[in-house]
Amino acid sequence: MKRRHFISFVFVLILCIGMIGCGKEKKTTASDKFQSDYMEIGVGTTVEKGYFGVINGLLYYVDFETMNAVPICNKPDCRHISWMEDRNTKCNAANTDIWNLFPYKGKLYGFRSLADGGSELVVSDLDGSNWKSKGMFIKAEESFHEGVVVKDQMFYLKDVALREEEAAEPELETVMCMLDLDTMKSREICRERGTFSIQFLGGTKDYQIYSVKGEDGVTCYQFDYKKEVSKEISLYDIPGRIIGADETGFYYNSGIDYPSAVYRYHFETGENEVFVSKEEAKAAYGKDVFSLSLWDVREEGILFKIWYGEDQRLFLKEADSGKLRQLSLSEELLKEDFVLNGMLFKNEEGLGFEYTQYLDMDQINWYGYISWEDLLSDENNVKVLIEPRMTSRGYPLDEDGNVIGAQE
Repeated sequence: MKRRHFISFVFVLILCIGMIGCGKEKKTTASDKFQSDYMEIGVGTTVEKGYFGVINGLLYYVDFETMNAVPICNKPDCRHISWMEDRNTKCNAANTDIWNLFPYKGKLYGFRSLADGGSELVVSDLDGSNWKSKGMFIKAEESFHEGVVVKDQMFYLKDVALREEEAAEPELETVMCMLDLDTMKSREICRERGTFSIQFLGGTKDYQIYSVKGEDGVTCYQFDYKKEVSKEISLYDIPGRIIGADETGFYYNSGIDYPSAVYRYHFETGENEVFVSKEEAKAAYGKDVFSLSLWDVREEGILFKIWYGEDQRLFLKEADSGKLRQLSLSEELLKEDFVLNGMLFKNEEGLGFEYTQYLDMDQINWYGYISWEDLLSDENNVKVLIEPRMTSRGYPLDEDGNVIGAQE
């Protein structure tokens, strides 16, 4: 795997290729490039043409057409230095207090943490300039969990502290809300007692699957965005995340202590079909204790990761043969001591992922991309999307990714 030398891109120039013109129709088309009817707002946001995220202290956009990771900054000749490298950096992408990026109507949106607690919704130009507040939507006694943007609305979860006079500590409730991104008006949809008592599992532009943790266990629901109506559905054990959702059903991982099997839920029949059993996963991994994370469902089969600690491996259950096959990506990264972590994004051509080099009391986070063809054929031609220049503790790295100076 070859490393890519860091190139300083001016984000606004890439955008202007399609945005500058005389016709109104051309500008609308360019804005649509960064718009999706359904966006999951979390660590990063995937849209049809790219991925927005905060990586190594900088705001980034990954262009799926070129598969280049571009710092969101419009300043000419900017070196795109994060605050970890220089506390006086002037780079637009080095916004340390902005997180959860997503595009909306030709603008870039994000959440900004406030000094006295809470969060406000902020908006800027697509090149990361002119950040302005649209208003506070998370109060000081609240914390944001996750959300999804469906057309012009954001459905999100937050924890709210409720202090009762006789209680020594405040009790928490999880609340599902809807925020109109144009008017900034919000309303509550439902609430449940307890921290993380409601969790979004995934969905489409028409529905969201969510779970509710109560005294009697976990109950799951299908939520219709348009009608704002929830319908109870029966899923196995404690579901994790869902993928491959459409009008007929979805795939999900589930287990009791940890997710350990893969199922498909069918809306028409209410059936939970077993696709990867716990016994199959255990036999393939070779250990009794493990967790299973779903990555993708494709024509070739189901892609998932089985892991425990730093032993993280990718598997494919082949659609034709029904056999589980371990892929070699996790064993053939840049260095022997690298560990495959999570998936950043996926598209029709391939997937982006994070991998980590663990040091003594420190770590180095890398970000790469591989095509589906190379991944499934074990070719493992990984393109480095973002080369780290610092360790997590702030030690500088040389061009080969080695730490400069001794660590204490």
